[in-house]
Amino acid sequence: MNELLKTQWATDVPATDPRFVIAVMTRIEQRRFAREVAMTAALTALAAALLWWLVPVATTTWNDIAPYAGNAAILLSLMGVTIALPQFFPARN
Repeated sequence: MNELLKTQWATDVPATDPRFVIAVMTRIEQRRFAREVAMTAALTALAAALLWWLVPVATTTWNDIAPYAGNAAILLSLMGVTIALPQFFPARN
C-alpha cells in the first residue's frame, strides 16, 4: 500500500485542468450574467415607476415654460458649441 501511495504522489500531475477551468469560469460568468440581468431589470422597473410618478409634474411644468423653450435651445446650442468646439482641435504651441 505504501508503494502505491508513493507512486501516486511521485507522478507528475498537470498544473491545471483546462476543462475544469473552463467549467468553473462558465459557472462564474453565468452567475454574473444572471446578477447583471436582475440588476438591469430592477433598475428599469425603478426608472419606469419614477417616470410614471414624475410625468404629470413635468407636463405641467413644460406647459408653463414651453414659450421659452426655443430660446433655451438656442442658448444651450451656443454654449455647447463654445465649450465643445475647442476640444476637437489639438492644442498648438
